[in-house]
Amino acid sequence: MLRNRSWWCFIIVCIFATPGFAQTGSVADLDPESTVKIGKIYVTGNDKTRLEIVLRELDYSEGDELKLADFAEETALGQQKLTNTRLFTLVEIVPLFMSDTEVDVLIRVQERWYIFPLPIFKLADRNFTEWWINQNRDFGRVNYGAQLIHTNLTGRNDRLRVRAQFGFAKQFSASYQAPYINAEQTIGIGFSTSYTTNKTVGVNSISHRAQFVESDNVIRRAFNTSASITLRQSFYTRHSLNIGYSRSSVNDTIRDLNPDYHIRNQSIQDYIRLSYTFSLDKRDYIAYPLTGSLLTVQLNQFGIGMKNNFDMLTTRLTFAKFFDLGGKFYFANRIDGYNNSAQDIPYIVRSGFGYQPDFIRGYERFVIESNQYVSNRSSLRFKVIEGVQELSRRSLINQFRTLPYAVYIKAFMDAGYAGRPIASTRNNFFNNEWIGSVGLGLDIVTYYDFVVRLEYSINREGDAGFFFNFKSAL
Repeated sequence: MLRNRSWWCFIIVCIFATPGFAQTGSVADLDPESTVKIGKIYVTGNDKTRLEIVLRELDYSEGDELKLADFAEETALGQQKLTNTRLFTLVEIVPLFMSDTEVDVLIRVQERWYIFPLPIFKLADRNFTEWWINQNRDFGRVNYGAQLIHTNLTGRNDRLRVRAQFGFAKQFSASYQAPYINAEQTIGIGFSTSYTTNKTVGVNSISHRAQFVESDNVIRRAFNTSASITLRQSFYTRHSLNIGYSRSSVNDTIRDLNPDYHIRNQSIQDYIRLSYTFSLDKRDYIAYPLTGSLLTVQLNQFGIGMKNNFDMLTTRLTFAKFFDLGGKFYFANRIDGYNNSAQDIPYIVRSGFGYQPDFIRGYERFVIESNQYVSNRSSLRFKVIEGVQELSRRSLINQFRTLPYAVYIKAFMDAGYAGRPIASTRNNFFNNEWIGSVGLGLDIVTYYDFVVRLEYSINREGDAGFFFNFKSAL
């Protein structure tokens, strides 16, 4: 029987984990091919998180028998998978050998802070460089407001986000995602909805620069809602099916500037979208992987059923591989490919380099739109320092007293090719050409999967620049 958070159980573990009763941690003196039986599994520190959510990430359960080498490997993988749930700041799995043939398992976790009432202060542009250079650091292009994020609402790793945003774009949105709703913990669901109004709108791309129109009145309104279901049959594979409805309405100013903003120059564009995503994720640490691999395949059908204003199928493929080269050196390589079946692509659903998640370092200032493109991004990293700093227990709440940190220096090289340009764009000198860049950078990884990237790059054209970006799991 599994034990959870019971003080008397923990005391028993501590007693029997003393010399003469058990060995903790090291298995160096035992035969890797010998068989061990899993005894009791103890979990401590999960005050909010449900026990089943923790145990879901283990490859073994009480009563299982397996080779010692397999036990050691699966224990390390279990610790890795628990870390990737993003529920804990600290995860430790300690084997407690009761004998040469029986082992108990102690899982110690330290939970994150889960509820974040946060202000919104965010640039409206595609990235920091776009705002700093192309938009001349215009603080009128800033979104502000408030949001509430709960990353473990019921203790089942379910996430709720509610936001009210003002400034450059006014938006009200809410989303909820539950990774598991069934007893077997294989099926999850999600919902989201948003309503956005804009007085400043991007209407086209000329010379690979986004063109905007401004007004004193609202000139675009957009409503989006979606529902999803996910299937996680194994630890590493996930299938996701999403259905959504989108409605966009614009005034005549936008239609005059770009007749292709909506298909057939319509003032209202609405459609139903059906998406399927498959992922095989074996990365060691999702926020900043050093080893492992990632494969994702995504299909999006725009226009089905009665809301079929246009018909468009997109395909996206991503494969990334991460290597530990030894001596604190790591190598990462990522390949992305995109294809759009449509010939006439309205502006509101266009993709290309410069739009997330597709980019080529050194070209952050540009958008390179196309219905077909491929890219390769490589990085050689060196770990400068890594550690955990215990902060003052008087000044911080428990979930913020432990400061993890890691700093990496890196060299990188990117390359990409975008096919023919979209019809309404002009002066597309980067299309049908290979582009690329090389550079150096500094990555800082810290609290709650927060990653800061400082990069200096030189692109194919010889343009050099310093670029800054960051990523947060929130």
